[in-house]
Amino acid sequence: MEKYDLEYLERQLHNLSRLVDINGIINSTLDMGKLLTIVMEIIKDIMETEASTLLLYEEGTRDLVFKVALGEAGKELQEKYRVKVGQGVAGWVAEHRSTVYINDVYRDERFDPNFDRKTGFLTRSILCAPLLFKGRLVGVIQAINAANRPAFTDDDVVLINAFATQCALAVQNAIYFQNALEEERIKSEIRSAQTIQHSLLPDISTNYGTLRIAAKSLAAREMGGEFYEIYNFSDSLGVSMGDFQAKGIPGAIYASVASGALKALTRVKHDNPAYLIERAYDSLRDVFAISRNRALFYAHVKFDENLLRFALAGVAYTILVRDGCSRYLRFGGDFEEKVPANVTVKLRSGDYFVVITDGIVNLKNRGGQLIGLKRIMRQLEAPHENPEDVIESLLRLMRDFTEGLERREDVSMIVMKVK
Repeated sequence: MEKYDLEYLERQLHNLSRLVDINGIINSTLDMGKLLTIVMEIIKDIMETEASTLLLYEEGTRDLVFKVALGEAGKELQEKYRVKVGQGVAGWVAEHRSTVYINDVYRDERFDPNFDRKTGFLTRSILCAPLLFKGRLVGVIQAINAANRPAFTDDDVVLINAFATQCALAVQNAIYFQNALEEERIKSEIRSAQTIQHSLLPDISTNYGTLRIAAKSLAAREMGGEFYEIYNFSDSLGVSMGDFQAKGIPGAIYASVASGALKALTRVKHDNPAYLIERAYDSLRDVFAISRNRALFYAHVKFDENLLRFALAGVAYTILVRDGCSRYLRFGGDFEEKVPANVTVKLRSGDYFVVITDGIVNLKNRGGQLIGLKRIMRQLEAPHENPEDVIESLLRLMRDFTEGLERREDVSMIVMKVK
């Protein structure tokens, strides 16, 4: 017994002295995968156990999540299992913020044997401590099955609590770092999407043949997948617009691919809008399938006849303003059940032809009321000198209606006026 006591005291002294070195070890990395591996190895070493676990607390679900590091240097994490706060020994410790050891777990009602059943591992004893950072739960650590000694003791509680204090700080620092990386990734993605989208949505204000055209797009907080483009042929004009409701880089890429496809197809048959849209869909079926809500518009205008022909698939709005009266040209198909057809309009001097994406129609005010198409059409019926005035009028309507509320969708508009 004296020999055992001496060995035990030597081990405790050794472990307490190691806590100083351990502090440097667990703070040597901010990579969560590496940290989890290091922590669990240290628990097994200083507590002399067969196994160890570290479960991170997930505030959104109030779950404790056990993850294991995979791949080189533990850079990839895979979730293995999760337990609710209050479930099992780990859940009890998380709920009560208190360290506990149990030397015969199958006689303790707090123990949940489901993990043993699933894995075939036999748990005999557990020492479990909460990871607390400034009083807030970060996770739980567990030392499982005491080895080379009969049972866990109160001395082990002192040791694991000392380690848990260091561990909580290291884990929290890794979480902060991980969140900072994710925030920077999102910012970088937004910047990349902005670069792509700005190339697809330049402000337009110019004359083409018998038309004056203006176009503008306003991005929501997170850039999405809209585009428009003007194609100047010798005796006519092509105009395209697309809307893919996917955010960030994916949305910008979808828009870029669709814009490029339409541009290539105009070299084959620029005067047949329905043909172009149908061919674009056939070529990019996989891209269109990813975006649940999407729209594709193409119009062709012959200068000598002021003849406009357009086709629309998906949700966008085409409006003709003639003699101060707005007419919603409700023609179009979807991308699967109804093939878009060509619609022909003989334009007159003074006519406005307006195309808008559904982002403006879906705007809401602070009372939750939609701005709606009718309100937009009434705004278009006011006297305007040119397409630029129309766009400024719509922007003013948006600002007044939303009273500064953040938009959730991009807004794009093209306005053409016949001279």
